[in-house]
Parts: sequence; C-alpha cells; structure tokens
Amino acid sequence: MSKLVVLSGVPGSGKSYFSKALRKKKTSHVYIISSDALRDLVTGNQQNLSEDKLMWKMFYELAKVYSADPNGIVVLDATNRSTQYRIDSVKELKPQFDEADLVIFDIPKEVVLKQNLEREFPVPEQVIEDYFSYFELPKKEDYEFFTNVYIATGDNIEEIIDLL
Repeated sequence: MSKLVVLSGVPGSGKSYFSKALRKKKTSHVYIISSDALRDLVTGNQQNLSEDKLMWKMFYELAKVYSADPNGIVVLDATNRSTQYRIDSVKELKPQFDEADLVIFDIPKEVVLKQNLEREFPVPEQVIEDYFSYFELPKKEDYEFFTNVYIATGDNIEEIIDLL
C-alpha cells in the first residue's frame, strides 16, 4: 500500500529527525522529500529562498515519481504551516496514493529553540518566533481530508512511526 506522509511543524520541531527515524525503522521504500535539502541542491544554501518556485516544482514532481512504488512511503518534509496550505498543496497528489497521512509536530517553543541550535544550519530565532505566531494545529478540515492525523509531541515519535 502506498502512503503519502505530510509533515507539518515549525523549523527545528523534529520533522527531519522523524523522517530519518522512519527510514531507519522501515528500511526500504521510504522516500523523503525535504524542502531544505532541495533548496540546498538548487541554491547551495537551504535558507536561500530565491529559487523557491523551482524548488517547490521539484518537490511535488518527485512525490509524483515516487508514488509509482506500490509499497512506497513518500514523506513530504516541509513546514506546511496552515490547514489550507496542507490541503491545497497535496490535493492533486492524494489520488496517487492509497493513504495520505498528516503528522503535526506540536512541540513546545523552548524545546524547538534548543533543538534548532543543534541543527547544522540553525534558523534565526526570530524566524522561529514568527512561525509559532502563525502555525496552525490541525482543524476539522485536516481530519476530513487526510486518512489519519497524528500529533507528534516528541514523546510519541516511535509510536507514530509504528503506525505508518
């Protein structure tokens, strides 16, 4: 069964960590598409947004390519900060998968700020503060659109991975 897994969380909340842990646990057929990695590939700097139009085109085209694996788990590792954006950005992809799941990272700001400092390329603290001010937890529409909605609190990462 093919799955699309949409990650949603502020920078430093653990999305990339989750992706890597999922790949390690499932070992095969896990395709991680990371907006940070693609920005780095396109511009040489994951924080350079100058070629975002190209980066997002690549992001979703890769998901289409990987959807061809009937046993694949395609992970979209990006902020996906609002319900409307989460739904709009994947509605064309969703029919290509047997299941489309959402993992929302609801991690306390002080934990995110600490984890951010441990990243290879920390995001400026003010950017994280801004993300917290407009990041949306799941709404009714998320629960109606996605097959499953999981809330990652940091303590339940392994449990969510086992469910995927």
